[in-house]
Amino acid sequence: MTFHLVDDIPISIGHAVGHAMATHLVKNAKFCVRTRKDDDDEIDDDEELVIWERRFMLFFDASPVAFGGLTSLNIGNLRFGESDISSILTTCKRLKRMHLYNCDSGDHSTLQVEHANLSELCIVYCRLEQVKLNWLPQLTSIVFDGWIDFQDPLVLGHVPLLESVSLTNVALSYNKMVKLSRFLGSASPRVLKLGFRSEMIWVQPECPTQDLASVFRQLRFVNLVKLPEGYDLTWTMFILEAAPLLKELYMNGNG
Repeated sequence: MTFHLVDDIPISIGHAVGHAMATHLVKNAKFCVRTRKDDDDEIDDDEELVIWERRFMLFFDASPVAFGGLTSLNIGNLRFGESDISSILTTCKRLKRMHLYNCDSGDHSTLQVEHANLSELCIVYCRLEQVKLNWLPQLTSIVFDGWIDFQDPLVLGHVPLLESVSLTNVALSYNKMVKLSRFLGSASPRVLKLGFRSEMIWVQPECPTQDLASVFRQLRFVNLVKLPEGYDLTWTMFILEAAPLLKELYMNGNG
């Protein structure tokens, strides 16, 4: 169900959905909440982000039954208060999929995620300094597209079922390159997608180590998207050498 945060329409929808959930067995329920009608684009005005967040939280606070029954939530262009996302995750106990677009809690904010049932998490263009996946026992897929700090932007905690990792970012001249053995930590994904949005590489090739071998030991599929010109198969050798079970390597150039 997709709707915009206009007037009191979302609250009436929330009440109707909540009533349906209270009286019927609803297996799957999705909210795709939009701000202004043209919000396919990123909103970069801080005050406007706060205004939309207030409208969303009014809707959220007025619809606890509806949000408590959601299995999928897609929200964007919101500047949350410090504890808002934690409150959302606590209320949405059945949530399996969550998509955040251009959401944060102000400059240099950290997103900490704990949830018993969440299996898919997508974070796109969120101006976050760090994302900490503290406890997600059912998480199988993470999409992390765009971050502002190259010093440990993603911290993986308890994610024992994580199989698919998609990482995309722009590399600037002053950014420190990322070592995947450190970035992915204790995870051992089967599917890895790396996306590049500039002429620079943000991934640091690594010499064979136990840490790298541990990260790549289950790797089956690798997708390198918009790989900058000049980085060919030779650059990928550190992946090929450390991934004994690799079945497919797909490379899409930036040219």
